[in-house]
Amino acid sequence: MSLPTHRARDLAGAHDGAVLAARFSRDAAHCVTCGRDRAFALWNARKGTLLRVYRGGHAREVRDASCARDGARIATCGGDRGVFLWDVATGASVRRWSGHEGEGGANATALCGPGDALCASAGYDASVRLWDCRASGARAMQVMHARTGVAFGDSVTSLSVDEDGAKIAAGCVDGCARTIDLRNGKCHVDSVGAPVTSVCFSHDKQCLIVGCLTSRVALLDCASGNAMATYRGHVAERAKTECRFSNTDAHVVASSEDGRVVFWDLVTGDVVRELQAHDRSTVVCSIDYAPEGAEPAMATCAADGTARYWTAPPTTQ
Repeated sequence: MSLPTHRARDLAGAHDGAVLAARFSRDAAHCVTCGRDRAFALWNARKGTLLRVYRGGHAREVRDASCARDGARIATCGGDRGVFLWDVATGASVRRWSGHEGEGGANATALCGPGDALCASAGYDASVRLWDCRASGARAMQVMHARTGVAFGDSVTSLSVDEDGAKIAAGCVDGCARTIDLRNGKCHVDSVGAPVTSVCFSHDKQCLIVGCLTSRVALLDCASGNAMATYRGHVAERAKTECRFSNTDAHVVASSEDGRVVFWDLVTGDVVRELQAHDRSTVVCSIDYAPEGAEPAMATCAADGTARYWTAPPTTQ
């Protein structure tokens, strides 16, 4: 299957300043971008059309977003420590949760559980918190940190939810990736020996990739925690970059501090394509890959304020 290396659309006109995250909806028809300008935007990804800019919730930068499976809600989090749940149609925030401590804010969020009834958030305060999307209360229903037996040693940078919505992977600056089973509360810890900036489950739920601040991505077996492969070729030394599986799990993809996106063959570990997705002087802050079952597509965004939608190269007759 072709890789999404064709620059199909520029997602321009929504943000003033760096774009920190790009996230697809579950059907890949829409994309959400998150900005340093305290706003997030909803796009028709395939047409490059800006549908709506959401403002008035976050008091600082918006760092991450997660789209509900039904497309009706979006969860966001940011530097103000707030975690919000938004109604897509009305633009109203229907929930605002607070509880992350300190000045660092919340780094990542993910809707999870049956029917996306739960929202997870990860913070600089070395915690992952679970919020009940159906309840009106503003406090977390569960807090996972050192005092409750999940000993994150530093800021939690990233989250990934498996295809069933039952397990959460959390990457941490302490050099570990933790997998938490929401059904029984068990936590499995894998050490990779370097600060973790990104985690991502494979679609078949068998593997986890972990992006580290040593310019490497590690492939872990979810059952045993054993490292099965290491992928190198991108630059990830100082800034937060991200890694993803392709929609078929055949490739590993990672963003880079020099404007590139790198594709590896999952099995051989070989670099199969390097894409200069953004200017060489800028960090590609975020990437997202269209989900399993969708046509190959990718969203990228960068610290220079650009966001782009990529597809497989058009076929020539």
